[in-house]
Amino acid sequence: MSMILRRLALAAALAATATARAEETKLVGYLLGSPPAGLPAVLAALNGKLKGDLGVSVEIDHIAWSELSSKYPLVLAAGEGVDWIYTADWCQYAQQSARGAFKELTLEQIRRYMPRHFAATPAQAWDQARINGKIYMIPTSTPDRKVPVMLLRGDLRRRYGLPPVRKVSELGPYLAAVKRGEPGMIPMNLDSGYDVAQPFGAILNELVPAYTPVQISDNASGSPFVGEYEDPRRPVHSILEEPYASAFRTAAGVMKGWYDRGYLNKNPFANAVLSRDSFAQGKSAVAFGNSQNIQEALARAARAGFEVEILPLLSRTGTYPADAYTNNGVAVAGSSRNLEKTLQLLDLLMEDPAYDDLVYFGVEGANWQATADGHIGLPPGVTPEGNTYPPDAAGFWFTNKDLFRPLSSWSPAYVALRARVRGMLYASSFTGYTFAPDRVKTEVANLAQGWMQYAYPLYVGAVPSVERSYANLARKLRAAQIDKVQAEIRSQVAAFSAAQPR
Repeated sequence: MSMILRRLALAAALAATATARAEETKLVGYLLGSPPAGLPAVLAALNGKLKGDLGVSVEIDHIAWSELSSKYPLVLAAGEGVDWIYTADWCQYAQQSARGAFKELTLEQIRRYMPRHFAATPAQAWDQARINGKIYMIPTSTPDRKVPVMLLRGDLRRRYGLPPVRKVSELGPYLAAVKRGEPGMIPMNLDSGYDVAQPFGAILNELVPAYTPVQISDNASGSPFVGEYEDPRRPVHSILEEPYASAFRTAAGVMKGWYDRGYLNKNPFANAVLSRDSFAQGKSAVAFGNSQNIQEALARAARAGFEVEILPLLSRTGTYPADAYTNNGVAVAGSSRNLEKTLQLLDLLMEDPAYDDLVYFGVEGANWQATADGHIGLPPGVTPEGNTYPPDAAGFWFTNKDLFRPLSSWSPAYVALRARVRGMLYASSFTGYTFAPDRVKTEVANLAQGWMQYAYPLYVGAVPSVERSYANLARKLRAAQIDKVQAEIRSQVAAFSAAQPR
Protein backbone atom coordinates (compact mmCIF):
# COMPACT_ATOMS: atom_id res chain seq x y z
CA MET A 1 0.00 0.00 0.00
CA SER A 2 1.36 3.41 -0.93
CA MET A 3 2.11 6.06 1.62
CA ILE A 4 -0.85 8.12 0.35
CA LEU A 5 -3.25 5.19 0.72
CA ARG A 6 -1.96 4.44 4.21
CA ARG A 7 -2.47 8.09 5.20
CA LEU A 8 -5.99 8.05 3.78
CA ALA A 9 -6.78 4.85 5.65
CA LEU A 10 -5.41 6.33 8.86
CA ALA A 11 -7.43 9.51 8.36
CA ALA A 12 -10.57 7.44 7.79
CA ALA A 13 -9.91 5.42 10.93
CA LEU A 14 -9.35 8.57 13.00
CA ALA A 15 -12.53 10.09 11.61
CA ALA A 16 -14.48 6.94 12.50
CA THR A 17 -13.00 6.97 15.99
CA ALA A 18 -13.89 10.63 16.42
CA THR A 19 -17.45 9.91 15.29
CA ALA A 20 -17.74 7.03 17.73
CA ARG A 21 -16.42 9.20 20.57
CA ALA A 22 -18.90 11.94 19.69
CA GLU A 23 -21.72 9.38 19.92
CA GLU A 24 -20.41 7.98 23.20
CA THR A 25 -20.29 11.40 24.83
CA LYS A 26 -23.86 12.49 24.16
CA LEU A 27 -25.24 12.69 27.69
CA VAL A 28 -28.98 12.20 28.15
CA GLY A 29 -30.71 13.82 31.11
CA TYR A 30 -34.27 13.81 32.44
CA LEU A 31 -36.04 16.67 34.22
CA LEU A 32 -39.58 17.10 35.57
CA GLY A 33 -42.46 19.12 34.15
CA SER A 34 -43.13 20.30 30.61
CA PRO A 35 -40.29 21.56 28.40
CA PRO A 36 -40.53 25.29 27.62
CA ALA A 37 -40.85 26.23 23.94
CA GLY A 38 -37.41 27.82 24.07
CA LEU A 39 -35.64 24.67 25.22
CA PRO A 40 -34.22 23.77 21.75
CA ALA A 41 -32.53 27.19 21.51
CA VAL A 42 -31.14 26.81 25.02
CA LEU A 43 -29.84 23.34 24.20
CA ALA A 44 -28.18 24.64 21.05
CA ALA A 45 -26.40 27.33 23.07
CA LEU A 46 -25.60 24.85 25.83
CA ASN A 47 -24.11 22.31 23.44
CA GLY A 48 -22.07 25.01 21.77
CA LYS A 49 -20.48 25.81 25.13
CA LEU A 50 -20.09 22.18 26.13
CA LYS A 51 -18.36 21.26 22.88
CA GLY A 52 -15.58 23.70 23.67
CA ASP A 53 -15.44 23.24 27.44
CA LEU A 54 -16.00 19.52 27.85
CA GLY A 55 -16.21 17.84 24.46
CA VAL A 56 -19.73 16.51 25.03
CA SER A 57 -23.30 17.25 23.98
CA VAL A 58 -26.45 16.90 26.04
CA GLU A 59 -29.99 15.81 25.24
CA ILE A 60 -32.79 16.55 27.70
CA ASP A 61 -36.17 14.88 28.06
CA HIS A 62 -38.95 15.77 30.48
CA ILE A 63 -41.30 13.68 32.61
CA ALA A 64 -44.68 15.41 32.99
CA TRP A 65 -46.07 15.91 36.48
CA SER A 66 -49.08 13.80 35.56
CA GLU A 67 -46.78 10.92 34.58
CA LEU A 68 -44.28 11.18 37.41
CA SER A 69 -45.30 8.08 39.37
CA SER A 70 -45.51 5.87 36.28
CA LYS A 71 -42.90 7.14 33.82
CA TYR A 72 -40.06 7.96 36.21
CA PRO A 73 -39.38 4.34 37.27
CA LEU A 74 -39.90 3.13 33.69
CA VAL A 75 -37.19 5.45 32.37
CA LEU A 76 -34.71 4.04 34.86
CA ALA A 77 -35.87 0.44 34.51
CA ALA A 78 -35.29 0.55 30.74
CA GLY A 79 -31.58 0.26 31.48
CA GLU A 80 -30.33 2.51 28.70
CA GLY A 81 -30.75 5.94 27.18
CA VAL A 82 -30.31 7.96 30.37
CA ASP A 83 -27.17 9.28 32.06
CA TRP A 84 -28.61 11.59 34.70
CA ILE A 85 -32.01 12.38 36.15
CA TYR A 86 -33.56 14.82 38.59
CA THR A 87 -34.25 13.31 41.99
CA ALA A 88 -35.10 14.52 45.48
CA ASP A 89 -36.14 13.27 48.88
CA TRP A 90 -39.75 13.74 47.68
CA CYS A 91 -39.07 12.38 44.18
CA GLN A 92 -38.28 8.68 44.40
CA TYR A 93 -34.71 9.04 45.71
CA ALA A 94 -34.90 6.36 48.39
CA GLN A 95 -37.09 4.03 46.34
CA GLN A 96 -34.96 4.14 43.19
CA SER A 97 -31.73 3.90 45.19
CA ALA A 98 -33.02 0.72 46.81
CA ARG A 99 -33.74 -0.69 43.34
CA GLY A 100 -30.20 -0.02 42.17
CA ALA A 101 -31.38 2.55 39.63
CA PHE A 102 -28.73 5.11 40.65
CA LYS A 103 -24.96 4.77 40.75
CA GLU A 104 -23.32 4.90 44.14
CA LEU A 105 -21.03 7.92 44.34
CA THR A 106 -18.08 8.66 46.58
CA LEU A 107 -16.87 12.00 47.85
CA GLU A 108 -13.54 11.29 46.16
CA GLN A 109 -15.34 11.10 42.79
CA ILE A 110 -17.19 14.33 43.54
CA ARG A 111 -13.96 16.05 44.59
CA ARG A 112 -12.20 14.90 41.42
CA TYR A 113 -14.87 15.43 38.77
CA MET A 114 -17.05 18.12 40.40
CA PRO A 115 -14.53 20.41 42.11
CA ARG A 116 -16.79 23.51 41.98
CA HIS A 117 -19.73 21.70 43.51
CA PHE A 118 -17.59 19.95 46.11
CA ALA A 119 -16.25 23.33 47.25
CA ALA A 120 -19.72 24.90 47.36
CA THR A 121 -21.52 22.07 49.19
CA PRO A 122 -21.21 21.60 52.96
CA ALA A 123 -20.64 18.21 54.55
CA GLN A 124 -24.16 18.35 55.95
CA ALA A 125 -25.59 18.02 52.44
CA TRP A 126 -23.71 14.80 51.73
CA ASP A 127 -24.77 13.42 55.11
CA GLN A 128 -28.40 14.11 54.23
CA ALA A 129 -27.95 12.29 50.93
CA ARG A 130 -26.68 9.09 52.54
CA ILE A 131 -28.87 5.98 52.54
CA ASN A 132 -27.44 3.23 54.72
CA GLY A 133 -24.18 5.16 54.63
CA LYS A 134 -24.01 5.40 50.83
CA ILE A 135 -24.48 8.38 48.51
CA TYR A 136 -26.61 8.07 45.37
CA MET A 137 -27.55 11.72 44.85
CA ILE A 138 -25.70 14.94 44.12
CA PRO A 139 -27.69 17.36 46.29
CA THR A 140 -28.00 21.05 45.55
CA SER A 141 -25.47 23.33 47.22
CA THR A 142 -28.26 25.83 47.98
CA PRO A 143 -31.52 24.42 49.38
CA ASP A 144 -34.54 26.42 48.31
CA ARG A 145 -35.77 28.93 50.83
CA LYS A 146 -39.42 28.60 49.90
CA VAL A 147 -42.90 28.04 51.30
CA PRO A 148 -46.08 26.87 49.55
CA VAL A 149 -48.43 29.67 48.58
CA MET A 150 -51.90 30.28 47.21
CA LEU A 151 -52.67 33.14 44.82
CA LEU A 152 -56.01 34.94 44.76
CA ARG A 153 -57.48 37.68 42.60
CA GLY A 154 -57.68 40.61 44.99
CA ASP A 155 -59.51 42.65 42.37
CA LEU A 156 -62.29 40.04 42.22
CA ARG A 157 -62.44 39.71 45.99
CA ARG A 158 -62.98 43.43 46.37
CA ARG A 159 -65.44 43.54 43.44
CA TYR A 160 -67.71 41.19 45.36
CA GLY A 161 -67.24 42.92 48.71
CA LEU A 162 -65.51 40.03 50.42
CA PRO A 163 -63.07 40.25 53.36
CA PRO A 164 -59.43 39.14 52.98
CA VAL A 165 -58.89 35.37 52.95
CA ARG A 166 -56.63 34.34 55.83
CA LYS A 167 -56.66 30.57 55.34
CA VAL A 168 -57.75 28.09 52.70
CA SER A 169 -60.79 26.85 54.62
CA GLU A 170 -62.21 30.39 54.31
CA LEU A 171 -62.23 30.27 50.50
CA GLY A 172 -65.88 29.23 50.18
CA PRO A 173 -67.51 32.69 49.78
CA TYR A 174 -64.80 33.78 47.31
CA LEU A 175 -65.24 30.63 45.21
CA ALA A 176 -69.02 31.04 45.30
CA ALA A 177 -68.77 34.65 44.12
CA VAL A 178 -66.49 33.71 41.24
CA LYS A 179 -68.76 30.80 40.28
CA ARG A 180 -71.77 33.13 40.29
CA GLY A 181 -70.26 36.26 38.79
CA GLU A 182 -67.53 35.06 36.42
CA PRO A 183 -69.15 32.48 34.09
CA GLY A 184 -66.02 32.22 31.93
CA MET A 185 -63.86 31.09 34.85
CA ILE A 186 -63.39 27.90 36.84
CA PRO A 187 -62.96 29.08 40.44
CA MET A 188 -60.33 26.43 41.25
CA ASN A 189 -58.76 24.53 38.36
CA LEU A 190 -56.46 21.81 39.72
CA ASP A 191 -54.05 19.74 37.66
CA SER A 192 -53.50 16.02 38.18
CA GLY A 193 -49.96 16.22 39.52
CA TYR A 194 -48.73 19.28 41.38
CA ASP A 195 -52.05 20.79 42.47
CA VAL A 196 -54.31 17.90 43.28
CA ALA A 197 -53.52 17.64 47.00
CA GLN A 198 -52.68 21.30 47.67
CA PRO A 199 -55.98 22.77 48.99
CA PHE A 200 -56.79 19.60 50.94
CA GLY A 201 -53.32 19.58 52.52
CA ALA A 202 -53.58 23.26 53.44
CA ILE A 203 -56.90 22.68 55.24
CA LEU A 204 -55.45 19.65 57.02
CA ASN A 205 -52.55 21.84 58.16
CA GLU A 206 -55.02 24.14 59.93
CA LEU A 207 -56.29 21.29 62.11
CA VAL A 208 -53.31 19.22 63.25
CA PRO A 209 -49.82 19.70 64.74
CA ALA A 210 -47.16 20.88 62.30
CA TYR A 211 -46.28 17.85 60.20
CA THR A 212 -44.37 16.71 57.16
CA PRO A 213 -45.41 13.69 55.07
CA VAL A 214 -43.14 10.68 55.55
CA GLN A 215 -42.76 9.48 51.97
CA ILE A 216 -42.65 5.71 51.59
CA SER A 217 -43.22 5.19 47.88
CA ASP A 218 -42.81 6.66 44.41
CA ASN A 219 -46.02 8.63 44.94
CA ALA A 220 -45.02 12.23 45.57
CA SER A 221 -48.56 13.50 46.34
CA GLY A 222 -49.09 12.21 49.81
CA SER A 223 -48.43 9.47 52.32
CA PRO A 224 -50.46 7.71 55.01
CA PHE A 225 -47.74 8.69 57.50
CA VAL A 226 -46.79 12.03 58.99
CA GLY A 227 -43.93 13.20 61.16
CA GLU A 228 -44.36 16.10 63.59
CA TYR A 229 -41.38 18.19 62.55
CA GLU A 230 -41.46 20.72 65.41
CA ASP A 231 -41.12 17.94 67.99
CA PRO A 232 -37.49 16.92 68.66
CA ARG A 233 -38.71 13.43 69.66
CA ARG A 234 -39.72 12.87 66.00
CA PRO A 235 -43.14 11.24 66.53
CA VAL A 236 -44.57 9.40 63.50
CA HIS A 237 -48.31 8.82 63.12
CA SER A 238 -50.56 7.25 60.53
CA ILE A 239 -53.52 9.04 59.02
CA LEU A 240 -55.75 6.53 60.83
CA GLU A 241 -54.75 7.95 64.24
CA GLU A 242 -56.25 10.96 65.95
CA PRO A 243 -56.22 13.88 65.51
CA TYR A 244 -55.27 13.13 61.90
CA ALA A 245 -58.20 10.80 61.14
CA SER A 246 -60.83 13.39 62.12
CA ALA A 247 -58.93 16.20 60.45
CA PHE A 248 -58.60 14.16 57.26
CA ARG A 249 -62.36 13.65 57.10
CA THR A 250 -63.00 17.32 57.88
CA ALA A 251 -60.69 18.51 55.08
CA ALA A 252 -62.26 16.02 52.67
CA GLY A 253 -65.70 17.28 53.68
CA VAL A 254 -64.76 20.87 52.82
CA MET A 255 -63.40 19.74 49.46
CA LYS A 256 -66.55 17.68 48.75
CA GLY A 257 -68.73 20.73 49.44
CA TRP A 258 -66.73 22.77 46.95
CA TYR A 259 -66.65 19.97 44.40
CA ASP A 260 -70.41 19.39 44.60
CA ARG A 261 -71.06 23.13 44.12
CA GLY A 262 -68.93 23.21 40.98
CA TYR A 263 -66.12 25.30 42.43
CA LEU A 264 -63.53 22.77 41.18
CA ASN A 265 -62.95 21.35 37.73
CA LYS A 266 -64.88 18.09 37.44
CA ASN A 267 -61.97 15.79 36.64
CA PRO A 268 -58.68 17.11 37.99
CA PHE A 269 -57.07 13.72 37.34
CA ALA A 270 -57.40 14.26 33.58
CA ASN A 271 -56.14 17.86 33.63
CA ALA A 272 -52.51 18.60 32.78
CA VAL A 273 -52.74 22.42 33.06
CA LEU A 274 -51.17 23.77 36.24
CA SER A 275 -53.44 26.00 38.32
CA ARG A 276 -50.89 28.81 38.18
CA ASP A 277 -51.00 28.74 34.38
CA SER A 278 -54.78 28.88 34.17
CA PHE A 279 -54.73 31.62 36.83
CA ALA A 280 -52.26 33.73 34.84
CA GLN A 281 -54.46 33.31 31.76
CA GLY A 282 -57.51 34.61 33.64
CA LYS A 283 -59.27 31.24 33.43
CA SER A 284 -59.33 30.48 37.15
CA ALA A 285 -59.37 32.46 40.39
CA VAL A 286 -57.01 30.42 42.59
CA ALA A 287 -53.48 29.16 42.00
CA PHE A 288 -51.12 26.99 44.01
CA GLY A 289 -47.35 26.95 43.90
CA ASN A 290 -44.45 27.96 46.06
CA SER A 291 -42.58 31.18 46.62
CA GLN A 292 -40.06 30.19 43.94
CA ASN A 293 -42.14 28.81 41.08
CA ILE A 294 -44.91 31.43 41.09
CA GLN A 295 -42.68 34.18 39.71
CA GLU A 296 -43.77 33.73 36.11
CA ALA A 297 -47.46 33.51 37.00
CA LEU A 298 -47.20 36.73 39.02
CA ALA A 299 -45.48 38.56 36.16
CA ARG A 300 -48.11 37.42 33.64
CA ALA A 301 -50.96 38.27 35.99
CA ALA A 302 -49.57 41.76 36.60
CA ARG A 303 -49.30 42.34 32.86
CA ALA A 304 -52.94 41.28 32.48
CA GLY A 305 -53.95 43.85 35.10
CA PHE A 306 -54.87 41.40 37.84
CA GLU A 307 -54.33 42.45 41.46
CA VAL A 308 -52.86 39.33 43.04
CA GLU A 309 -52.86 38.49 46.72
CA ILE A 310 -50.36 35.95 48.03
CA LEU A 311 -51.22 33.70 50.96
CA PRO A 312 -48.45 31.51 52.44
CA LEU A 313 -49.73 28.03 53.31
CA LEU A 314 -48.21 27.26 56.70
CA SER A 315 -48.84 25.06 59.71
CA ARG A 316 -51.20 26.25 62.39
CA THR A 317 -48.12 27.52 64.26
CA GLY A 318 -47.11 29.62 61.25
CA THR A 319 -44.16 27.52 60.11
CA TYR A 320 -43.06 25.37 57.20
CA PRO A 321 -40.22 22.81 57.28
CA ALA A 322 -37.07 24.22 55.76
CA ASP A 323 -35.89 22.31 52.72
CA ALA A 324 -33.13 19.81 53.11
CA TYR A 325 -30.24 19.90 50.67
CA THR A 326 -31.79 16.75 49.19
CA ASN A 327 -35.01 18.56 48.30
CA ASN A 328 -33.41 19.23 44.91
CA GLY A 329 -30.76 17.01 43.41
CA VAL A 330 -29.62 14.90 40.52
CA ALA A 331 -28.51 11.28 40.25
CA VAL A 332 -26.39 9.37 37.75
CA ALA A 333 -28.36 6.50 36.26
CA GLY A 334 -27.09 3.06 37.14
CA SER A 335 -26.97 2.18 33.44
CA SER A 336 -24.86 5.20 32.42
CA ARG A 337 -21.50 4.43 30.82
CA ASN A 338 -20.37 8.03 31.13
CA LEU A 339 -19.90 8.59 34.85
CA GLU A 340 -16.92 10.95 34.72
CA LYS A 341 -18.25 13.09 31.86
CA THR A 342 -21.69 13.22 33.49
CA LEU A 343 -20.22 14.47 36.75
CA GLN A 344 -18.14 17.05 34.90
CA LEU A 345 -21.26 18.22 33.03
CA LEU A 346 -23.26 18.52 36.25
CA ASP A 347 -20.45 20.49 37.87
CA LEU A 348 -20.82 23.12 35.15
CA LEU A 349 -24.63 23.15 35.22
CA MET A 350 -24.78 23.44 38.99
CA GLU A 351 -22.00 25.88 39.82
CA ASP A 352 -20.66 27.81 36.81
CA PRO A 353 -22.46 31.23 36.65
CA ALA A 354 -22.62 31.33 32.84
CA TYR A 355 -24.10 27.83 32.66
CA ASP A 356 -26.38 28.60 35.60
CA ASP A 357 -27.86 31.64 33.84
CA LEU A 358 -28.27 29.74 30.58
CA VAL A 359 -30.14 26.72 31.87
CA TYR A 360 -32.27 28.63 34.39
CA PHE A 361 -33.08 31.86 32.54
CA GLY A 362 -32.45 30.98 28.90
CA VAL A 363 -30.50 32.63 26.11
CA GLU A 364 -29.23 36.11 26.93
CA GLY A 365 -30.75 38.65 24.55
CA ALA A 366 -33.63 36.34 23.65
CA ASN A 367 -35.05 35.37 27.06
CA TRP A 368 -33.35 37.78 29.44
CA GLN A 369 -30.96 40.70 29.73
CA ALA A 370 -29.08 42.36 32.56
CA THR A 371 -30.55 45.68 33.66
CA ALA A 372 -28.63 48.76 34.70
CA ASP A 373 -29.29 48.04 38.38
CA GLY A 374 -27.91 44.52 38.13
CA HIS A 375 -31.24 42.70 37.92
CA ILE A 376 -32.46 40.24 35.29
CA GLY A 377 -35.09 41.68 32.99
CA LEU A 378 -36.77 40.89 29.72
CA PRO A 379 -35.27 42.03 26.39
CA PRO A 380 -37.14 44.71 24.44
CA GLY A 381 -40.28 43.33 22.85
CA VAL A 382 -40.38 40.19 25.03
CA THR A 383 -43.33 39.86 27.41
CA PRO A 384 -43.79 37.34 30.24
CA GLU A 385 -46.40 35.57 28.09
CA GLY A 386 -44.13 35.60 25.06
CA ASN A 387 -40.97 34.53 26.85
CA THR A 388 -40.18 31.08 25.48
CA TYR A 389 -38.02 30.14 28.46
CA PRO A 390 -39.44 31.56 31.71
CA PRO A 391 -37.32 31.34 34.88
CA ASP A 392 -37.75 28.16 36.91
CA ALA A 393 -39.81 26.53 34.14
CA ALA A 394 -37.34 24.05 32.66
CA GLY A 395 -36.67 21.97 35.77
CA PHE A 396 -33.03 22.83 36.59
CA TRP A 397 -33.93 23.35 40.24
CA PHE A 398 -30.71 21.78 41.52
CA THR A 399 -28.51 24.66 40.33
CA ASN A 400 -26.82 27.09 42.73
CA LYS A 401 -29.53 29.72 43.23
CA ASP A 402 -27.26 31.94 45.30
CA LEU A 403 -25.60 32.86 42.00
CA PHE A 404 -28.84 34.34 40.63
CA ARG A 405 -29.59 38.04 40.43
CA PRO A 406 -33.01 39.48 41.41
CA LEU A 407 -35.64 39.74 38.68
CA SER A 408 -36.82 43.17 37.63
CA SER A 409 -40.38 41.80 37.38
CA TRP A 410 -40.73 41.13 41.10
CA SER A 411 -43.78 42.98 42.44
CA PRO A 412 -43.74 44.77 45.81
CA ALA A 413 -45.97 41.99 47.22
CA TYR A 414 -43.56 39.33 46.04
CA VAL A 415 -40.50 41.19 47.37
CA ALA A 416 -42.30 41.46 50.72
CA LEU A 417 -43.04 37.73 50.65
CA ARG A 418 -39.41 36.84 49.98
CA ALA A 419 -38.34 39.02 52.90
CA ARG A 420 -40.71 37.10 55.19
CA VAL A 421 -39.92 33.57 54.05
CA ARG A 422 -36.84 33.02 56.21
CA GLY A 423 -38.90 33.75 59.32
CA MET A 424 -41.46 31.10 58.32
CA LEU A 425 -38.96 28.28 57.86
CA TYR A 426 -38.43 25.79 60.65
CA ALA A 427 -35.46 23.44 61.05
CA SER A 428 -37.38 20.19 60.78
CA SER A 429 -36.43 17.38 63.16
CA PHE A 430 -36.84 15.03 60.16
CA THR A 431 -34.31 16.78 57.94
CA GLY A 432 -31.89 14.17 56.67
CA TYR A 433 -34.15 11.19 57.30
CA THR A 434 -35.08 9.08 54.26
CA PHE A 435 -37.23 5.98 54.53
CA ALA A 436 -35.59 2.76 53.31
CA PRO A 437 -38.32 0.33 52.18
CA ASP A 438 -36.13 -2.79 51.89
CA ARG A 439 -37.79 -4.82 54.69
CA VAL A 440 -41.41 -3.95 53.81
CA LYS A 441 -41.43 -3.65 50.02
CA THR A 442 -44.61 -5.65 49.48
CA GLU A 443 -46.51 -3.81 52.19
CA VAL A 444 -45.35 -0.43 50.86
CA ALA A 445 -46.47 -1.32 47.33
CA ASN A 446 -49.92 -2.31 48.61
CA LEU A 447 -50.20 0.82 50.74
CA ALA A 448 -49.27 3.02 47.79
CA GLN A 449 -51.87 1.35 45.59
CA GLY A 450 -54.57 1.78 48.20
CA TRP A 451 -53.58 5.39 48.83
CA MET A 452 -53.85 6.35 45.16
CA GLN A 453 -57.14 4.49 44.74
CA TYR A 454 -58.93 5.81 47.81
CA ALA A 455 -57.15 8.92 49.10
CA TYR A 456 -56.86 10.81 45.84
CA PRO A 457 -60.64 11.14 45.28
CA LEU A 458 -60.95 12.35 48.87
CA TYR A 459 -58.32 15.03 48.15
CA VAL A 460 -60.72 16.77 45.75
CA GLY A 461 -64.04 15.68 47.29
CA ALA A 462 -65.04 13.57 44.28
CA VAL A 463 -66.75 10.92 46.42
CA PRO A 464 -70.41 10.07 47.15
CA SER A 465 -69.77 10.02 50.90
CA VAL A 466 -66.69 11.15 52.80
CA GLU A 467 -67.37 8.79 55.71
CA ARG A 468 -67.85 5.71 53.53
CA SER A 469 -64.86 6.58 51.33
CA TYR A 470 -62.64 7.16 54.35
CA ALA A 471 -63.80 3.84 55.83
CA ASN A 472 -62.85 2.12 52.55
CA LEU A 473 -59.44 3.81 52.67
CA ALA A 474 -58.92 2.70 56.27
CA ARG A 475 -59.85 -0.92 55.47
CA LYS A 476 -57.49 -0.96 52.49
CA LEU A 477 -54.60 0.46 54.51
CA ARG A 478 -55.13 -1.98 57.37
CA ALA A 479 -55.28 -4.89 54.91
CA ALA A 480 -51.96 -3.68 53.49
CA GLN A 481 -50.47 -3.87 57.01
CA ILE A 482 -50.09 -0.17 57.69
CA ASP A 483 -49.15 -0.98 61.31
CA LYS A 484 -46.17 -3.08 60.15
CA VAL A 485 -44.86 -0.28 57.92
CA GLN A 486 -45.40 2.28 60.68
CA ALA A 487 -43.36 0.13 63.07
CA GLU A 488 -40.56 -0.04 60.50
CA ILE A 489 -40.62 3.76 60.04
CA ARG A 490 -40.50 4.32 63.78
CA SER A 491 -37.60 1.90 64.11
CA GLN A 492 -35.67 3.70 61.38
CA VAL A 493 -36.47 7.12 62.85
CA ALA A 494 -35.26 5.95 66.26
CA ALA A 495 -31.98 4.80 64.73
CA PHE A 496 -31.73 8.11 62.86
CA SER A 497 -32.34 10.02 66.09
CA ALA A 498 -29.69 8.04 67.94
CA ALA A 499 -27.14 8.91 65.27
CA GLN A 500 -27.74 12.67 65.51
CA PRO A 501 -25.21 14.85 67.37
CA ARG A 502 -26.33 15.88 70.83
